[in-house]
Amino acid sequence: MRSLHVDEFNHDDCANEYDEDVKNEKKDPIRAGYEATLQWVVDNANLSKESRVLELGSGTGNLTRKIEACGEIVCVDISTEMEQVGRPKLSHLENRSFIVDDILEVLIKDIGFFDTVISTYTAHHLVEGEKKLFFKRIWNRLRPGGLAVFGDLMLDTEASKKIKIDYYRNNGDEKTAIAIEEEFFWIVDKSVLEMEKAGFDPVDVKRFSDLSYGIKAKKPAS
Repeated sequence: MRSLHVDEFNHDDCANEYDEDVKNEKKDPIRAGYEATLQWVVDNANLSKESRVLELGSGTGNLTRKIEACGEIVCVDISTEMEQVGRPKLSHLENRSFIVDDILEVLIKDIGFFDTVISTYTAHHLVEGEKKLFFKRIWNRLRPGGLAVFGDLMLDTEASKKIKIDYYRNNGDEKTAIAIEEEFFWIVDKSVLEMEKAGFDPVDVKRFSDLSYGIKAKKPAS
């Protein structure tokens, strides 16, 4: 089952501009906290030289390049153009492989099991029901004691969505207001609840900007 909007949010057409775009942290609320979020994900992924890692939505490699070493990393993205931009940054990871696929569908394929699953700025393209399935499928791909660490565009509660849309629109930022309306930003309290229902414990949350958060979830060792 492919995610509903995977083709709509294929970023092939903006791959060459993406890395420059994400640098605009001071002026663009969508990009605020970008580097700090990525660094937090890597710092909290508990990676070792033996870790087998799955990255969902590897894009232009901005998260992957922060990984100094691991046993193996499998990167997944639907955009081959983003991969072409990212690949030259990642030659230090000799055991890296790349799969062209939907981040939801790849989790039910024969890709084995992982110590850590990481994902940044990707799962906000999944609708709410797909996120619930996403967490369950990640749980099934993690080894006991494994970690899932996310950084993405999020809102703390469902009620805050309209508040944020109105805030940005009333302040002349129509672009951000439309992004919140048309994309599927994580709802933090709902996501934490669904992860806990899937079996993750503990689930920790950290905020980096008005719209960027990190979530770290552990699969118990037994």
